[in-house]
Amino acid sequence: MILRSLCQIRSYYSKSSISKLRNIGIIAHIDAGKTTTTERMLFYSGKTKRIGNVDQGDTITDFLSQERERGITIQSAVISFNWQKDFKINLIDTPGHADFTFEVIRSLKVLDGCVTILDAVAGVEAQTEKVWKQSVGIPKICFINKMDRTGAGYSRTVKELIVKMNTRVLLINIPIFSYDKETREPIFEGVLDVVNKKVLKWSREDPNKIDVTDVPESSPFFEQLSRGRESLVETLGETDEQLIEYFLEEAEGDYMNISAKLLNESIRKATIENYATPVLCGASFRNIGVQPLLDAVVNYLPSPIEARFPNTNETALVTYDKDAGAIINKNRNLCVALAFKVITDPIRGLMTFIRVYSGTLNSGNTVLNSTTGHKFKIGKLVVMHANVAEEVKSLKAGEIGVLTGSTVLDNVKTGDTIITHNIKKDGLRSFHKQKELKLQINPINIPPPVVSASIEPKTLGNKKSMETVLQTLVREDPSLQVSVDDETGQTLLSGMGQLHLEIARDRLLNDLNAEVDVGKVVVSYKETIGKNSDLHKRETELGYKLELKIDPLYEMPKEVKDDEVWHYLSTDNNYLIMENHETLQDSKEWPFQISRDMVVNALISSSMVALQKGRKFSSLPLHSCAIRIKGNWWLPLEATSPSEFLALSRSLILEAFNDFREEDFFVLEPIMNMSISVPQQDMGNVLQDLTGGRKANVLSIEDEHTLSSGDSPNIVFQKIAEQQYLPPDPTLKNANLSDNTHSVKVIKARVPLKEVVSYMSKLRSLTQGRGNYHMEYHGMERVTADRLAAILEEI
Repeated sequence: MILRSLCQIRSYYSKSSISKLRNIGIIAHIDAGKTTTTERMLFYSGKTKRIGNVDQGDTITDFLSQERERGITIQSAVISFNWQKDFKINLIDTPGHADFTFEVIRSLKVLDGCVTILDAVAGVEAQTEKVWKQSVGIPKICFINKMDRTGAGYSRTVKELIVKMNTRVLLINIPIFSYDKETREPIFEGVLDVVNKKVLKWSREDPNKIDVTDVPESSPFFEQLSRGRESLVETLGETDEQLIEYFLEEAEGDYMNISAKLLNESIRKATIENYATPVLCGASFRNIGVQPLLDAVVNYLPSPIEARFPNTNETALVTYDKDAGAIINKNRNLCVALAFKVITDPIRGLMTFIRVYSGTLNSGNTVLNSTTGHKFKIGKLVVMHANVAEEVKSLKAGEIGVLTGSTVLDNVKTGDTIITHNIKKDGLRSFHKQKELKLQINPINIPPPVVSASIEPKTLGNKKSMETVLQTLVREDPSLQVSVDDETGQTLLSGMGQLHLEIARDRLLNDLNAEVDVGKVVVSYKETIGKNSDLHKRETELGYKLELKIDPLYEMPKEVKDDEVWHYLSTDNNYLIMENHETLQDSKEWPFQISRDMVVNALISSSMVALQKGRKFSSLPLHSCAIRIKGNWWLPLEATSPSEFLALSRSLILEAFNDFREEDFFVLEPIMNMSISVPQQDMGNVLQDLTGGRKANVLSIEDEHTLSSGDSPNIVFQKIAEQQYLPPDPTLKNANLSDNTHSVKVIKARVPLKEVVSYMSKLRSLTQGRGNYHMEYHGMERVTADRLAAILEEI
């Protein structure tokens, strides 16, 4: 794939208003056509000279060797391009496989809008539902792809979108078909543009050629256009009084008389307010419908000054300026950015991807990592075009770029907040207010790992290099975790699923050239407690006074007490709860040599160490435990180190654990939510396999395109779906989906992960290769008595 020249790339970064910037992501289920659509966007924007193909392995955004070999997106890729001359789009193409959920989570953190791609044949799939819920609050447009396939259902998919995603829809365009003269099979050839009252037909021979025609009353498409506009205006009119007023007075009650400009303004408002979702359609592989999708991105999705500022640890006053972006606490010189991704490039070294929210970040600036308190000087700033870097002097509010330079090493990790001065190279001293220097964007949540594999150096001489490459791996992907068993010395690498660890193994061996042996993938088990400990109290000679107890944490409380502060200790649902915490607040006088942060960090450290190993099944970390600590928090004036504080808390934690008997500890295992699609004729065999040896709890059996969501169906949106105007689905009439051979059932079940680690081969055997499944983490549950002995042997 060939990018335009560097001079042309730089033209994309010419000065433009922040209102013309769009930070968007593409989200979808695996194989819905995310990367195929992205490649067409790049081609039609002029970013690339030819269209990349997933099957041929020459795409821009999927540039890793593993991505090209497997034909899937593994890591999110950032690329920038222009549309309609003066709009700039920063696009992040995200993975669709559930094992790479964290890649999606951290991308969503920095996006202002999303394009959701749906497969017109498969409809709304499980991973799409999951990511839609994760992206709550982010405005979206929807693109129904693969309209050229047999069994594609535009209207059916729109209905599923309304009911499963609980959203109103705005039909921006509607598919149109011609018919084969001999077979009368429908052939998808373009769209009916409801807003602009045009028919758009794409040439099969020339991907750049579109035939655009008007829709007179004599046109066979006029009725669909009229009804589509009526539906559009009625949905928008529920919240847009100006539109209704114009319709009744200026348009004289005729839906066809409302201008495209007025409709676009109303659609944009409804989208940004998350009142409704614009829906478009096409067939990306056949180059149909991509240009209208790009128009929708710039017309309907928000700019950075229209999007919500992310949540912070402080109550920050945020206003917006058309040039400066977000202005925090009325300080126009404050630059705030979020690090959302770290990678190690073989040529450029460590690269930290950031999103700037306010102000301007200049190369060479001294910055503060407000998450860690470390100051460091940044080197070059670059913007990425997939794997091509372009150096820039600064990044302005709303822009996405990369920090480089040796000083970045170990100073920034995923989720850290960067603060600096807009103008001064070392202007941190200008921010004398504690509130500004402590401002942090809320961190990126890391989902818990559910599988592990042992990692061993080939020789003792390879041990240090193994530790180094594992640090690199975890820095790049924090959803991977490395742990070492104190007794056996065995190193474990844990991740989100079998494919996740396979990719990590490939990266270790092929990209990082690690001299290691990787064991087979095994399930990650945990240990928990079944009752509360007693309350333990102690006061030292120096005057340190603490009270401590340990409780099981079955569920989070709806409200936290005013005098409590909860500190999340790990991905294992463990918390440190500090009671009587008022004296540790910034507003209170603090005369001691030991800082507040040192006290808190000492207690967090001792708690995390104590929970790394259980007491009955010693190799297992503890899960769902709450360590409650209460103190007067008044320390000896002469104390300069928290070491005695640390020793006291560790001692009390040990005493509390000694309260428990062996029968008070339990083994937990990961339970997965599974959605299994199988031909109806094979359903009996699949159910027997699930409920027999795999100990599955079957929750429901549904038709593939049933109009219900995984949760209880929302009656309001079911009614909206029934009332929504939808055109006919001619592609379904000849799809022959009524018999058992083609009818697909979806089995929803909850299954212990141990029983389905290598399930795909068995499912293919039971369904002659026609079955498929999606699996995601549900939570940890106690291992049943009948399976405990076998699992303990495995541990």
